[in-house]
Amino acid sequence: MPLPIFYINLASRPDRRDHVERQLDALGLAGTRIEAVTAADCAGIPGSPLNPGELACSRSHQKIWQLMIEQDIAAALILEDDVLLSEQLPAVLDDPNLLAGVDAIQMETRQTSAMVGRLVPSTAAGIGRGRLMSSSMGAAAYVMTKAFAKRLVVDPRADMLSPDMLLFGRPGSLFYQASIFQSVPALAIQLDQTSDGRRGPGRSDLDEHRALFASPETISREPRWRRASRHWAHHLRLIATFAASGELWGARQYRLPLADDLQRLL
Repeated sequence: MPLPIFYINLASRPDRRDHVERQLDALGLAGTRIEAVTAADCAGIPGSPLNPGELACSRSHQKIWQLMIEQDIAAALILEDDVLLSEQLPAVLDDPNLLAGVDAIQMETRQTSAMVGRLVPSTAAGIGRGRLMSSSMGAAAYVMTKAFAKRLVVDPRADMLSPDMLLFGRPGSLFYQASIFQSVPALAIQLDQTSDGRRGPGRSDLDEHRALFASPETISREPRWRRASRHWAHHLRLIATFAASGELWGARQYRLPLADDLQRLL
């Protein structure tokens, strides 16, 4: 049975809906559109450090996690509507061992470095996945199991952190606790990473809210000693979490590679 695919889309962005559906059709895949939560829906909600646009994004992802639980969907590929997908993605999704020992798989890269464990080869040639051991930001394309979704919907930080910070970032710290993997090479990027930048479907509806809420007061001025403390705490926790199982040996920190067809778009 094919892995279900859901994509988040605002009714006000038919250009992005077309962008996603054209890609899925070209790849021989089918996705279900999920109406995105809007910033207006989240205006005036107290208690979250996220601005209304960011909170709307988070709750849109939560909407899919809840749907997976309610409809008893064992696992799904979750997409944002500004994603660019590699032509190699269908072969990876067809891997019968894709979900073996997995809670989630980060399919995307923001062209940053990450620490990744020894690669488990896929049945798709040249593609593997490794245990994620540091931040790998972005939430435009990831696979998640229902069991993991059940943990997330009751996590009080779901409204406090952006989806990628919660799922794949140090602030969420879930990669210490759950079996979260990174696709290598990455099979997805967001449109704003390409040479065309943020034109057309790449234009983000969050930009307005980021500009509105950005100010000198909201920019982190964390002291250097505190950043250093967090850095070393992370490495000590890596040793405590992954050394005994042997997963740490063979892990390495490197700039995440991107599938060749996506690399040509940068």
